[in-house]
Amino acid sequence: MCLKMIKELPFLYKLLLFLWHKFHNGKKVKFWYSTHISYRCQFEGMNMVGQHTNFFGTLGYGSYIGGGGLVSAEVGRFTSIGPNCRYINGTHAYKAPFAATSPLFFSKRPGCNPQGKTFAKEQMVEEFLFYDKGKELVNKIGNDCWIGANVTLIGGVVVNDGAVVLTNAVVVKDVPPYAIVGGIPAKVIGYRYDEETIHFLLGTQWWNNTSEWFEKNWRLLNDLEALKKHFNKK
Repeated sequence: MCLKMIKELPFLYKLLLFLWHKFHNGKKVKFWYSTHISYRCQFEGMNMVGQHTNFFGTLGYGSYIGGGGLVSAEVGRFTSIGPNCRYINGTHAYKAPFAATSPLFFSKRPGCNPQGKTFAKEQMVEEFLFYDKGKELVNKIGNDCWIGANVTLIGGVVVNDGAVVLTNAVVVKDVPPYAIVGGIPAKVIGYRYDEETIHFLLGTQWWNNTSEWFEKNWRLLNDLEALKKHFNKK
C-alpha cells in the first residue's frame, strides 16, 4: 500500500462511518461530521450527539449528548448530557501492597512504555473499570437524568433514574435515583422530590410510554400533581 493511501485511511474511515450512520440512523439521531459515533452505537430516536463528541453505547428515546464529550455508556430515555462530559476508566496502583507507581512493574501492557517493554510477567491490577466489561461500556446513565457541563464519570459508575449531576462534578460512586450530586468528589446535596414522590415516579416509569402517549399527555410532564392524578386513576 502506498504512503498516500495510508495517510488517507483515517479520513476514508471517518467519511464511511459518517455516511453509514446517516443511512442507518439519520432518522433517529442528529449528529455532525465532527461527531465520532462507533458503528456499534444504537439509537432509539429523537436523539442528538453534539459536535466533536466521541460516543460509544446506546442512547434511549429523547436523550442527547452535548458537544466536546467523551461518553461510553448505556443511556436511558429523556436524559440530557451537557457539553464536555467525559469518562475516566483507567486505574493506577499507588498504595500498599504496591511499592512503586510505575506500570512497568504491575502491567503487562507494553503500551505503558514508549519502547514497548515491561518488567511485569503477570498482570497485577485491573487497569480499566467498566459498567459492562463484555460490551466495553464504561458507565450506565438512567432515564430522566440531567448531567451538567464538564462532568467527569469514573469508570463503572451508575447514575440512576432521575438523578442530577451538577456542573464540574467528578462522580466516583453510584448516584441514587433522583439524587442531586455535586462537587469533587461528587456528594449527595439533596433530592429532587420527597421520598413518596420518588417512589411514585420510579413505580410509574413514565418514560416507557409510547410517543403517541407523549403527544397526547405532554402537559402532564410539566405538572407533577396532575401526573400523579393521572396514574393514580388507573
